Amino acid sequence: MMITILTIIHFVVCVLLVSIVLLQKSKGDGLSGAFGGGGALTASFGNRGAATMLSKATSVLAVLFMATSFLLAIF
Repeated sequence: MMITILTIIHFVVCVLLVSIVLLQKSKGDGLSGAFGGGGALTASFGNRGAATMLSKATSVLAVLFMATSFLLAIF
């Protein structure tokens, strides 16, 4: 039961992490450019706000990904 819950959490964190990384602005807009050039994020959070929020979300999700990977390796 615990392995199933950990696997589901790990999968959700993995999908969210990939999505957040692809939304971040890079030299060539990445996935955010495909959805209107990232204008919605800029309009909502400003230039620095969106980058800070996405960077923090990436860090949190990366830590969760490593933690769930470690726990799945143990069990």
